[in-house]
Amino acid sequence: MLEDERQVVSNPGALRPGSVRPLSDVILAKILVVDDDPRNLLAVEEVLRSPGIEIVTADSGEAALRQVLQDDFALILLDVQMPRLDGYEVAGLIRARPRSARVPILFLTAVNKDDVHVFKGYSAGAVDYVFKPVEPLILKSKVEIFVDLYRKTEEIRRQSEEEQRLLMENLRVRSEKLKAEQALRRREEHQSLVLQSLPIALYTASVREDHRRLHFTNESIERITGFRPEAFLERPDFWSSRLHPEDHDRVLAQLLDLAEDGPVSLEYRWRCADGTERHFLDQTVLMRDEEGRPREFFGMWFDITERKQMEQNLLHASKLEAIGRLTGGIAHDFNNMLSVVIGNLDLLKKSIQGNDKAERRVRMAMESAQHCAGLTYRLLAFSRRQPLQVSALDVNALLPGLLDLMQRTLGEGVKVSLRAEEGIWPIQVDRAQFEAALLNLAVNARDAMPEGGDLTIAVGNRVLEEGKAVAPGEYVLIAVSDTGTGMPPEVAQRVFEPFFTTKESGKGTGLGLSMVYGFVGSRFIMPPGS
Repeated sequence: MLEDERQVVSNPGALRPGSVRPLSDVILAKILVVDDDPRNLLAVEEVLRSPGIEIVTADSGEAALRQVLQDDFALILLDVQMPRLDGYEVAGLIRARPRSARVPILFLTAVNKDDVHVFKGYSAGAVDYVFKPVEPLILKSKVEIFVDLYRKTEEIRRQSEEEQRLLMENLRVRSEKLKAEQALRRREEHQSLVLQSLPIALYTASVREDHRRLHFTNESIERITGFRPEAFLERPDFWSSRLHPEDHDRVLAQLLDLAEDGPVSLEYRWRCADGTERHFLDQTVLMRDEEGRPREFFGMWFDITERKQMEQNLLHASKLEAIGRLTGGIAHDFNNMLSVVIGNLDLLKKSIQGNDKAERRVRMAMESAQHCAGLTYRLLAFSRRQPLQVSALDVNALLPGLLDLMQRTLGEGVKVSLRAEEGIWPIQVDRAQFEAALLNLAVNARDAMPEGGDLTIAVGNRVLEEGKAVAPGEYVLIAVSDTGTGMPPEVAQRVFEPFFTTKESGKGTGLGLSMVYGFVGSRFIMPPGS
């Protein structure tokens, strides 16, 4: 019988079929036994001793309260009659503490068995009574009920804590996953923004097509060329039909050799939606499948128009520097010889006073020498060996007289007109160089209008902001336009090169527009062909 009772205490789930639990998994239940008689403590401890149960004893109410402060108990067996603090007072103090308020209290008593005392015990917080002398089976049965209830409650609490822990862990994992996804999305958005801001377009192309259909994978192509990605798929020859004629055959031949040569870099000119031709660097590679067979082309378009323009500007600047050094040295030596000629003519003029014919010849020679001196002055300014004589100039007062000079110089076939805004600002400029530049432009315009035409000089105030070709500030714009035949692009690219001319031999030196470029370059650089 005792063996059966021990099994009930150590294995409460054995009362329910199919719920047997190993002893190692049994939740430890602590029971506090409070009695001032050591014999009673020993007897109760012997009755209740069982695996999974820990008996804690206290021989006074004060000792019991100290134990309650230290541990959590499944049940408290409390003697009613004790010195100093009796069971009712101890129960009241236990119930007053929130942490121990719900611990079941089982009163043990040998006296006070009447209803009044029993009611007082229940009022103090007891859940049951056991009367002395204690019947072991009754005591053990009642204790097992509360121990079983404690274990079930504790198991539910632990399950709840585990579920809460799993829930928090799940929330943490989901939160970290969400943060990782957001970081990945931000990185993808950042990469997309970077790709969209750069002059780069990515594409794929099939190897099975006779013509090159480009499947662009980002929207940058529209910003670069003005065409939507779908436009490259509408016609099989769309891309090749817009190649520059001089680059067409070379580029297609390189593409045919792509499978043998591996990755290739193609540089060509391509006509965009607005009709302008831009320079592109096309880096293409052949992608193969697992068996080594050609699968598709993958490539990147780089808009290198600005780089090509900078290279041309650098090349032009290098040519100008070389020509400037040459012309500067020649002009300097020529200027020294002119000084001797002009000095001797001046002395000769004094010695032939009264001889009208000789004076006229000396005067003509002096004027020619002065013109040559002016030419050397401009050549030296072009080569930066002669400082510009900059001063404040009123354009409104200067241009009417200059237009009269232009009209006489250009002849009756060319009509010269001025279109100026009100309140033109004064400018800081070398007057001689400024007049020479305008006259050079006018003469070039006349040569482009052999049958006559209109030459217009427009003047207006402009305020330039950041990002322009020159420093921000207030400027006066002077534009020279004509109704001539114009020039093809290949000529426009070289128009400012020294000694480059399209005129017949003996009709042009090729220095006029170069000197204009050098004069304008003293304030800011004007790109070739502008």
